[in-house]
Amino acid sequence: MQTNEHPFLETITRHTALIEKICRSFCGDSREDREDLRQDILLNLWRGWKHWKPSHKPITWIYRVAKNTAITWKRNRERQVEIQPLETSDIPYSTDNNEAVEQLYSLIRRLPAADQRLIQLYIDGWNGKEMAQMLQSSESNVTTRISRIKQKLNEMNRKEQL
Repeated sequence: MQTNEHPFLETITRHTALIEKICRSFCGDSREDREDLRQDILLNLWRGWKHWKPSHKPITWIYRVAKNTAITWKRNRERQVEIQPLETSDIPYSTDNNEAVEQLYSLIRRLPAADQRLIQLYIDGWNGKEMAQMLQSSESNVTTRISRIKQKLNEMNRKEQL
Protein backbone atom coordinates (compact mmCIF):
# COMPACT_ATOMS: atom_id res chain seq x y z
CA MET A 1 0.00 0.00 0.00
CA GLN A 2 1.58 3.24 -1.18
CA THR A 3 0.70 6.52 0.52
CA ASN A 4 1.70 10.09 -0.16
CA GLU A 5 2.28 10.72 3.54
CA HIS A 6 5.79 11.58 4.73
CA PRO A 7 7.56 8.51 6.17
CA PHE A 8 7.96 10.32 9.50
CA LEU A 9 4.19 10.83 9.79
CA GLU A 10 3.52 7.21 8.86
CA THR A 11 5.97 6.00 11.52
CA ILE A 12 4.59 8.29 14.23
CA THR A 13 1.00 7.38 13.36
CA ARG A 14 1.78 3.67 13.70
CA HIS A 15 3.29 4.23 17.15
CA THR A 16 1.01 6.90 18.63
CA ALA A 17 -0.16 4.53 21.37
CA LEU A 18 3.41 4.15 22.67
CA ILE A 19 3.86 7.94 22.84
CA GLU A 20 0.52 8.34 24.63
CA LYS A 21 1.43 5.58 27.10
CA ILE A 22 4.69 7.34 28.03
CA CYS A 23 2.92 10.70 28.36
CA ARG A 24 0.30 9.19 30.65
CA SER A 25 2.93 7.46 32.80
CA PHE A 26 4.79 10.73 33.36
CA CYS A 27 1.84 13.14 33.55
CA GLY A 28 -1.00 11.12 35.02
CA ASP A 29 -4.43 12.65 34.52
CA SER A 30 -3.29 16.16 33.60
CA ARG A 31 -4.44 16.54 30.00
CA GLU A 32 -2.53 19.81 29.56
CA ASP A 33 0.72 18.29 30.84
CA ARG A 34 0.28 15.22 28.63
CA GLU A 35 -0.24 17.46 25.61
CA ASP A 36 2.83 19.58 26.47
CA LEU A 37 4.97 16.47 26.87
CA ARG A 38 3.54 14.91 23.70
CA GLN A 39 4.51 18.02 21.72
CA ASP A 40 8.03 17.94 23.17
CA ILE A 41 8.37 14.27 22.26
CA LEU A 42 7.14 14.84 18.70
CA LEU A 43 9.51 17.78 18.29
CA ASN A 44 12.47 15.70 19.47
CA LEU A 45 11.45 12.82 17.22
CA TRP A 46 11.27 15.19 14.25
CA ARG A 47 14.68 16.67 15.11
CA GLY A 48 16.15 13.19 15.37
CA TRP A 49 14.46 11.78 12.26
CA LYS A 50 17.49 12.45 10.06
CA HIS A 51 19.64 10.35 12.44
CA TRP A 52 17.33 7.34 12.55
CA LYS A 53 18.57 4.39 10.55
CA PRO A 54 15.92 2.36 8.70
CA SER A 55 17.82 -0.80 9.66
CA HIS A 56 16.73 -0.21 13.29
CA LYS A 57 13.21 -0.86 14.54
CA PRO A 58 11.29 2.42 14.69
CA ILE A 59 9.49 1.44 17.91
CA THR A 60 12.83 1.10 19.75
CA TRP A 61 14.00 4.50 18.52
CA ILE A 62 10.65 6.16 19.34
CA TYR A 63 10.62 4.60 22.81
CA ARG A 64 14.16 5.77 23.57
CA VAL A 65 13.56 9.34 22.37
CA ALA A 66 10.15 9.57 24.08
CA LYS A 67 11.42 8.19 27.38
CA ASN A 68 14.49 10.48 27.45
CA THR A 69 12.35 13.48 26.55
CA ALA A 70 9.87 12.61 29.30
CA ILE A 71 12.63 12.25 31.90
CA THR A 72 14.08 15.65 30.97
CA TRP A 73 10.59 17.21 30.88
CA LYS A 74 9.78 15.82 34.35
CA ARG A 75 13.10 17.01 35.78
CA ASN A 76 12.52 20.52 34.40
CA ARG A 77 8.96 20.59 35.76
CA GLU A 78 10.21 19.72 39.24
CA ARG A 79 12.63 22.66 39.11
CA GLN A 80 9.88 25.15 38.27
CA VAL A 81 8.60 27.49 40.92
CA GLU A 82 5.26 26.46 42.39
CA ILE A 83 2.53 28.43 40.69
CA GLN A 84 0.27 30.44 42.93
CA PRO A 85 -3.34 31.11 41.97
CA LEU A 86 -3.93 34.50 40.40
CA GLU A 87 -5.34 36.98 42.87
CA THR A 88 -6.18 40.54 41.88
CA SER A 89 -5.39 41.58 45.46
CA ASP A 90 -1.72 40.88 44.67
CA ILE A 91 -1.55 44.12 42.71
CA PRO A 92 -0.73 46.81 45.29
CA TYR A 93 -3.02 49.39 43.74
CA SER A 94 -6.61 50.27 44.43
CA THR A 95 -8.86 51.14 41.52
CA ASP A 96 -10.59 53.65 43.83
CA ASN A 97 -7.53 55.88 43.68
CA ASN A 98 -7.10 57.51 40.25
CA GLU A 99 -3.54 58.60 41.03
CA ALA A 100 -2.53 55.04 41.92
CA VAL A 101 -4.25 53.68 38.81
CA GLU A 102 -2.41 56.20 36.66
CA GLN A 103 0.86 55.22 38.35
CA LEU A 104 0.14 51.54 37.66
CA TYR A 105 -0.51 52.19 33.97
CA SER A 106 2.60 54.34 33.78
CA LEU A 107 4.62 51.35 35.01
CA ILE A 108 2.81 48.98 32.66
CA ARG A 109 3.64 51.16 29.65
CA ARG A 110 7.34 50.57 30.38
CA LEU A 111 6.97 46.79 30.11
CA PRO A 112 7.62 44.90 26.86
CA ALA A 113 4.55 44.82 24.59
CA ALA A 114 3.80 41.13 25.24
CA ASP A 115 3.87 41.69 29.01
CA GLN A 116 1.64 44.76 28.63
CA ARG A 117 -0.98 42.72 26.77
CA LEU A 118 -0.87 39.88 29.28
CA ILE A 119 -1.14 42.06 32.40
CA GLN A 120 -3.99 43.99 30.78
CA LEU A 121 -5.92 40.74 30.28
CA TYR A 122 -5.26 39.96 33.95
CA ILE A 123 -6.45 43.39 35.09
CA ASP A 124 -9.53 43.04 32.91
CA GLY A 125 -10.49 39.98 34.94
CA TRP A 126 -9.64 37.08 32.63
CA ASN A 127 -8.61 33.93 34.49
CA GLY A 128 -5.47 31.91 33.79
CA LYS A 129 -7.26 29.25 31.77
CA GLU A 130 -9.01 31.79 29.54
CA MET A 131 -5.79 33.72 28.94
CA ALA A 132 -3.96 30.49 28.10
CA GLN A 133 -6.59 29.66 25.47
CA MET A 134 -6.40 33.15 23.98
CA LEU A 135 -2.60 33.06 23.84
CA GLN A 136 -2.43 29.41 22.75
CA SER A 137 -0.21 28.63 25.71
CA SER A 138 -0.43 26.48 28.81
CA GLU A 139 -2.13 27.79 31.92
CA SER A 140 1.03 27.20 33.95
CA ASN A 141 3.02 29.34 31.50
CA VAL A 142 0.50 32.17 31.72
CA THR A 143 0.29 32.16 35.52
CA THR A 144 4.08 32.06 35.82
CA ARG A 145 4.42 35.00 33.44
CA ILE A 146 1.74 36.97 35.33
CA SER A 147 3.54 36.33 38.60
CA ARG A 148 6.84 37.55 37.14
CA ILE A 149 5.21 40.64 35.66
CA LYS A 150 3.64 41.51 39.03
CA GLN A 151 7.03 41.11 40.72
CA LYS A 152 8.60 43.36 38.11
CA LEU A 153 5.88 45.99 38.59
CA ASN A 154 6.38 45.89 42.35
CA GLU A 155 10.16 46.31 41.92
CA MET A 156 9.66 49.20 39.51
CA ASN A 157 7.25 50.82 41.96
CA ARG A 158 9.67 50.42 44.88
CA LYS A 159 12.49 52.01 42.85
CA GLU A 160 10.27 54.99 42.04
CA GLN A 161 9.36 55.42 45.71
CA LEU A 162 13.03 55.78 46.68
